[in-house]
Amino acid sequence: MKLYLFDVDGVLCDTGCKIDPEFQSWFIDWSKDKQYALITGGERTSTLAQIGHTIVDNSYMSFHCMGNHIFIKDRDYKINQFDLSENEIAWLEEFVRKSGCRIKTGNHIEIRTGSVNFSVAGRNATLAQKKQYLAWDGISNERTVLIDQFTTTFPHYEAFIGGNASIDICLLGANKGKCVDYLGMNRHFNIEFFGDKCFKGGIDYPLYHNRENSHYIKNGYKGTWDILRQI
Repeated sequence: MKLYLFDVDGVLCDTGCKIDPEFQSWFIDWSKDKQYALITGGERTSTLAQIGHTIVDNSYMSFHCMGNHIFIKDRDYKINQFDLSENEIAWLEEFVRKSGCRIKTGNHIEIRTGSVNFSVAGRNATLAQKKQYLAWDGISNERTVLIDQFTTTFPHYEAFIGGNASIDICLLGANKGKCVDYLGMNRHFNIEFFGDKCFKGGIDYPLYHNRENSHYIKNGYKGTWDILRQI
């Protein structure tokens, strides 16, 4: 059976934005006779705020926080939980202090369910400031350096580039790719995946890599829409 698996940010909506109302209405109608699931790095509350209750509630399963908070209808399961140590928090705070980026808005470490979102720019950054950081990161490769240094120092973690200004940290092996195991527990699916951070080091790479039925979305929800119109 075919199952469509969608990332949210950058796939069903543009990164950091709410879903386009016309696409939202079209997607709800398109999906009425189809099975689909959601996989995102963010918490469920932010997913609901971005794409609405109908799309989330009608999904076969929804995976949040890199797949470590799983919702199946009215039930939820929390897996791969961890707490950053004082030493790990201090390391991240020191990285912010030493960063050459001028955009530092505070709220740099966000503890999620089974993952941590870390941003030098900070969670308080506006969409414009996040785009400025993205341009800075394109020159400095700061997030790639950050991931390499953090996971070398703390090898029981892995981390991925997510969003325009952050990285997502999880326990080693507890990345988005694990959701395929849970989807296959009760029935066999032919999974077709849609993601936007599919490059090596990106948060969608574990799902995209070596999967034939995958789509690397590079121009936001419009790219997804173009593909779905052909299905």
